Amino acid sequence: MDGITEFLNSQPAWHWWAFGAVLIALEIASMSSYLLWPGIAAVVVGFIKLLVPSLDGRVATFLFAVFAVIATVIWKRTPWGGAPTGPRSTLNARSAQYVGRFGKAADDFRGGRGAILIDDSRWIAIVNDGSAPAKGDMLEVTGADGATLTVRLAPGSLLLKPAT
Repeated sequence: MDGITEFLNSQPAWHWWAFGAVLIALEIASMSSYLLWPGIAAVVVGFIKLLVPSLDGRVATFLFAVFAVIATVIWKRTPWGGAPTGPRSTLNARSAQYVGRFGKAADDFRGGRGAILIDDSRWIAIVNDGSAPAKGDMLEVTGADGATLTVRLAPGSLLLKPAT
């Protein structure tokens, strides 16, 4: 244990700067944004070590760890660091992309369940308002749960119903 403590105590400021430069170079190569802040933390600890040459190596290592964790957490919670902003994305929720769209009932609904045709896809659909859409009725998608769409008769559905 004394060997590790002695090694840490013998590190000059430029060792911390070199360590920070290596971490930042790895960040540039990997583009993960996780090594940037530890790299900056190492550079900051190097400056602290330059100002206080007698700083214990264990304290310097502790400061590096604290700065790196705090900076990374703060960065990840900002909009620039990837924190979600605005409405929730529907990129990987295909059924949620249909909310607000209109489609045609593929068959008569029975027991509040049926199918809806939107674009070139057939979806399982349920109605919560007690209506029983017939084949060809225009429906509005009001919600999505997995591969099941929640629908209702479209406002003015008689006007929107295509001629058959």
